[in-house]
Amino acid sequence: MATFNVKKSRYDIDQILYHFGLKRSTNCEVLQHWLAVTPASDYVLPAQLERKRLRLLEQGGLWNEEELKMHFISIVFDCADIEIPDRMQLFYERSLVGVVEGTPLSVICDALLASPLGINTPKSPYFFLQEFKKGKKAQDDAEGQMLVAMLLAQALNQDNHPIYGCYLLGKDWCFTTLHEKNYCFSKTYDATETDELIHIIHILQNIVNIVHR
Repeated sequence: MATFNVKKSRYDIDQILYHFGLKRSTNCEVLQHWLAVTPASDYVLPAQLERKRLRLLEQGGLWNEEELKMHFISIVFDCADIEIPDRMQLFYERSLVGVVEGTPLSVICDALLASPLGINTPKSPYFFLQEFKKGKKAQDDAEGQMLVAMLLAQALNQDNHPIYGCYLLGKDWCFTTLHEKNYCFSKTYDATETDELIHIIHILQNIVNIVHR
């Protein structure tokens, strides 16, 4: 059994990449396919989300993680409308536990999109979101937590389909993919900027087109 302890490492992204032999890059066909969205030129943010964008701009720097989730992230997901009855469901604060390549892993997922087992249990996870407001130095690494969740999903799903993710540092969103040993990440999208928030919405919606089976 491997001796690497991801919790004691505080989900350090470098240690996770090294331990599992992952290649980290920005040039990835799977990621680019996901990000390749073109919002309609006349698309306008829903009024509720525009109010939340302005509130994030004005007050977001004072929010803690739970306030960021309740005041903004949940509204983004609601406006993206990515759930499909009996096929794709959004879950919050769910634990994932398993063994990947001989290494025990566990993580609490801030949010995940999965096919449901029954009424309210995630079965096959497709997408993960981890958020942290104040930066990596003060707490466990949000990117590392997300990647652990993606590794667990890759093992639990027992297929060769890519896993999708996103980690937040306050207002900044970064989208990621994991396919086999290739871990890829996007530029950051600033959710306080109207054009970039519109792209965030459409990138999230594109998950439905890609993983709906």
